[in-house]
Amino acid sequence: MVGEINCNCSDLQEINDFFSFNEFERFQEYLGNLVKSGELVEVQVDKPFAGFTEQWYKCEACSRVWRLVYPDFPFKGIWRLV
Repeated sequence: MVGEINCNCSDLQEINDFFSFNEFERFQEYLGNLVKSGELVEVQVDKPFAGFTEQWYKCEACSRVWRLVYPDFPFKGIWRLV
């Protein structure tokens, strides 16, 4: 469709927790590939999620921003739109 923005965000789904640290690491690798391909760009974290380590990524096509919050037991981490 003319004027429609095609981006990877339509393929990304929010994750409410990671089942294991290995799953989290695989997801980080997936995000790294999206950064390398230019689909996502890492941006500065404006408001940290409860003091946990995190990274924010902006979609280059639609400008939506996603947050990846690292697991820190018992918290299992998240991936969601800001």
